[in-house]
This record gives sequence, C-alpha cells and structure tokens, in this order.
Amino acid sequence: MSVRAVRTVERRHRTTNCEAGTAQALPPPPPPATPPTTPAGFDSFTVAAIRRKVHSKFAAKEVMTIASLTEALMIDGIIPMATSDTSVWRLLHDMGFRYRTSKRTMYVRKETLDVVCRRINALRALKQHRERGMQVVYLDETWFTTRMHHSMKWVDTTQPATSTTYSRHVPPGEGDRFEVVAAGIADGFVEDSFLCYHTKTTSGDYHGEVNGELFLRWLTSQLLPSLAEPSVLTEESRCPTTATRKADFITWLEKHRLPFPPHATRPELLLICKRNRPQPQYIVDNTIRMWGHEVVRLPPAHPELNAIEQVWGHMKRHVRSSLQHFTRADLQARLEEAKMGVTAEVWAGAVRRSQGYEEEYWATDNIHHSIDPVIINLDSDDEEDLFLESDVE
Repeated sequence: MSVRAVRTVERRHRTTNCEAGTAQALPPPPPPATPPTTPAGFDSFTVAAIRRKVHSKFAAKEVMTIASLTEALMIDGIIPMATSDTSVWRLLHDMGFRYRTSKRTMYVRKETLDVVCRRINALRALKQHRERGMQVVYLDETWFTTRMHHSMKWVDTTQPATSTTYSRHVPPGEGDRFEVVAAGIADGFVEDSFLCYHTKTTSGDYHGEVNGELFLRWLTSQLLPSLAEPSVLTEESRCPTTATRKADFITWLEKHRLPFPPHATRPELLLICKRNRPQPQYIVDNTIRMWGHEVVRLPPAHPELNAIEQVWGHMKRHVRSSLQHFTRADLQARLEEAKMGVTAEVWAGAVRRSQGYEEEYWATDNIHHSIDPVIINLDSDDEEDLFLESDVE
C-alpha cells in the first residue's frame, strides 16, 4: 500500500470511531519497507569504491566502456569475478551515471541528375576494370587532431558539470591537426603510400591543406612507383573564358581550326568557343594514365563506395579510444598503432562492404551493362557560368 492509501484508511477509521462514540485502538502501522538493493547486491562500500574507480578513470582521461570497467573492478577485487557486464551497467545507472552523446544536426541532400549519372558511370567503369583483371586502388585523405574523443561518454550526474569528477576531461579546442593521405587495395595499404604530416590550418576544411602541387608530388614519388608501371606527365588543355579578350578568342579558334564569321562580335565568339569546348582534362588523371593505370572518379557524397573511408573510421576509433595526453607525440604514437591495426582482414572487409553497396546501386538505379557512359553538359543562361576562370590559357 502507498502512503496515501494508508492515510486514507486511517482517516476513515478515525471518522467512523468518532461517529460511533467509541474509542478503538488503531491497527499497528505496517512495517517499514525494506530499502531496495542494488541489482547485483553490492553494499555501500562497494558502490563508493566503484565511484572512486570511475572518477580515477575520468582523471586519467581514459575512455571507459562497461567491459573495461568491469574488468578493472574485478582485477582490483572490488567486485566478484563472476559479475556480469549487465550488472555493472545497471549499477552505474542506479548510481547516477549516464552514457550521453552530443547533439548533432544532420543534413539530407537531395541527389541531382548529374550525381546519379556520375554514380552510374563510375559503377560501370569499376565493373569493366575488374572484368579486365585490374585491381582497384582506393585513394583518399583524412585528418586527425590531438583533441579527438568519442562523442558519447560516461558522466556522473550526481556531480556538478564543472567538477573534475563529472567525466573524463578533454582539453578544449581542436588541438593540432595532422593530415593523412594514403591508398590501399583489398590486401592492405599500398606500400610507401602512407603520408602523414602536421598542418598549420585553422579552418575546418582539411581539403585546403592538400593542394595540387603536394598531391601530385606524393602521387608521382610515393604511390605510382609502388604500382610497378612507367610514367609520363602530360599537359592540361584549356579554353577561353568570359574574361578573355576578343583577339584571344580569335586566336584560340584559329589554333583549333574552328570556323567563325569574319565580323562576329565578342558574345558570338564566346558562344562558338562554348559549343566547341573540349572535355576537361585533369593533370592528376593524365599523370595516372601515363603510368599505365586508369582513373575512376566517384560521385560526390558517396563515401560508402570508397573502401578506404571505412579504414579511416577504424583508425579514428582507435585514436579516440587511446588518446590520453592529447599531445603531438601522443597522437603520432596512436596513429602508428592505428595503422598497424589495419590488417588485411580489415581491408578485405572494407572492400567487401563497398562492393556490396555497388551491387545495391546496380539494382536500385536499374543499371545495365551494354549502355555507353552518359555525359551531361549543363548549359547555363548566365554568361558568367560559361567557362571557369581556371581555364584561362
């Protein structure tokens, strides 16, 4: 019975006795309720020892999981050796600890026709190259910082948030940033392709650090020589832009032997150049092809198709879980451990999952084998969008 029910019964009994004019003894009060016990039957001394153990992990800046905490408590003799992880999890909740995550805003971007066509062309190209017996080399770049940590962590809600015993303390700010560029196949990282260096950027976009010159130097000095094919560097074709002078329009048209009216105006010459503009050529793509390889450009916002993205995730989980001093030396040591932890099995699983996504796209996009690649030229009514400024010769 609840306290309210007992009081109601007592009040009714007293009222009835008063009306009857008799004095009757009240029934004895119910015995006090037995205080609830913890799920695993731990006493208060054990609970206090567990709290001190958790706080010591916070102070040491260790990443705490239920499994690691249970193991540490058993090693220290705080809990019996047969205690399960579930019992420790329930006890932590009764003690006021919670596993929380930071709020994150998710954005959903609708696919355009151009992105869909790029995906179809990339999937067809990958399939054709595999049928020819060529291995797929997954290439990408990523970043690591000295302040990396998991978004979710255990906190002691009985302590103020400003207390050192509230949770594991991570220094504020982004810390020092390290860029990593690498390539890999189903057996592991390509030999000598792993490049890691410290950057001085203060922006959140790490792509600005790996510029074209650095990437090309890494490509020709580390990656391509490891793929055992000769190389020759080619030039990049360019086309006039809206900033080009009329005389330069005429020179470009004559050089490419394209007819034009003798008294054509500058807008007319620009339109002729636009209609005869060659497909863009990339120095990186031409360099790779001259070494005897092919290039497949994956569509934007499709990290699931690039197996190395899953490898980055595997490495970042290790770094987030092992950083304790949050210094450059600490990060470099953890990076080396993470790299050594990416075994052939990890790479094989990442490649297998990426190919699984490819098969799903083949089915959902209704892709067929015998169709030539689709090239879409998106014309703009705005004259300023006809050519890129980077195409000026």
